This record gives sequence, C-alpha cells and structure tokens, in this order.
Amino acid sequence: MLFLRYYLWLVPHVLLGIVVIVSLRKRLYQTLPAFFAFAVFQLVQFLVLFTVTKFVTPSSIHIYVWLLTCGALIGALLQLAVLYELVRTVILSRTSLQRVLRLLFAFALAILVLASAATSGSLRDVGRERIMNGFETLDFSNNLILAGMLVVILLFSRALNISWRSRATGVALGFGTSACIGLAAAAVRSGLGESAFVGVDVMQMAAFHVSVVIWIVYLFLPDRTPAFAGSGLAKSEIQFWEQELQRMTGQ
Repeated sequence: MLFLRYYLWLVPHVLLGIVVIVSLRKRLYQTLPAFFAFAVFQLVQFLVLFTVTKFVTPSSIHIYVWLLTCGALIGALLQLAVLYELVRTVILSRTSLQRVLRLLFAFALAILVLASAATSGSLRDVGRERIMNGFETLDFSNNLILAGMLVVILLFSRALNISWRSRATGVALGFGTSACIGLAAAAVRSGLGESAFVGVDVMQMAAFHVSVVIWIVYLFLPDRTPAFAGSGLAKSEIQFWEQELQRMTGQ
C-alpha cells in the first residue's frame, strides 16, 4: 500500500509536468489560460510539499497541514475559474445562446453552492484537527460544484452537438471524472470514519491520476473544436427557454 501511495503521488505529477510542457508547445495557455494556471499551480504545490516532507518533524507537522489546506483553497478557486472558462469556451461562445445560457449558468451555480454548503455540513466529523475537517468540507463542496456544473456542460454539449474530441471538452471530462470519484471518496470517509482515511486517500490520488491521463490523451489527439454555424437548437426553442428563464428569474 505504501508503494501504491507513493506511485499515485509521484507519477501523476510527472505526467502533469508533461501536460504543462505540451500545453506550452501547443499554446494552450492562449485558449485555456485558467486550466494552464491550474496545472502549473498543482505542479508547484507538489514540488513545495514534496520538499517540505523531507524536512518536516512531528513538532512542525502543522506547517505541512497549513500548506496543504491553503493549497486546497487556491486549487478550488482555480478549478472554479476553469469551470467558467469551459462554459465560456464550449457553450457561451455560441452567440445565439449566450444570453439564455449565461442566465442558466449563474442560476445553476447559485443552486449548487447552496446545495454543497448544506450537504457538506452533514458530513460526519471524523477528523481530530479542526483544520483537517475544514479541508474535508472544502474538498467535498468543490467536488460537488464541479460534478454538478460539468453535468450542465454535458447536457448543453449534447444539445448543441459539440464534439467531445475538442481539448476543452477533454479538460471537462478529466475534471468530471475526478470530481465524481472524489464525491464517492467523501461518502466512504463519512460512512467508515478514520479507518477509511488511507483508502480514501488512494481513491482521490487515483482520481487525479485518471484525469491527468485523460488530459494527456486529449492534448496529443488532433483538436476538433467545431466552429459555430448557427445550428443546434431551433430559434423557437431558444426563444422558449429564454422566456422560461426570464419568468423563473423574475419571480
């Protein structure tokens, strides 16, 4: 188990380094700057934490915990930035639907934030340190928002016939896979308590490993981002959904 944990900690970040290098060569920072910033931050955070583990002592373990928690907070904010970037790139770039989808995006985000706050508050208190409990709540809330918003993206992608061979949707697929496994890990941790910490840690690291592999595959595949040709939903359907959303938000 120790070897597996070291593998899942080291190898995904080595692969993430490849993602950063290939992204630079393909100028992905121009089309998906938030995702590129997220990948670079994750790599830097890993290098910092890996270095700290070589010098940390039992009396200074709190330094590592603070670095881990602060990194989780910054990572969560960057992930939300990536979500907006994906919605803007994959959906809001469809100009004929921009108004209605922007309203729906804001409405769905507000609902998911409230749902994540309510649900994460019901998690069982299994940590001995309040800071670690805060980290668990933050991680659960972020995964719930990610999974929910990516479901919204997926639904509109199907309706608009958006290709899942594009790099933007590949990034979404990687995040969605990781978020779903993260939610399953949170459920296991809540149900089994402290005895599940090692297993949950392995699940979360494996989820990140899978997402990085997905990103690498999509980076090396030809990008097939379809140009908007005005097709997708009929004009009457667009007007119907605009009227429904305006009616809902006006109440």
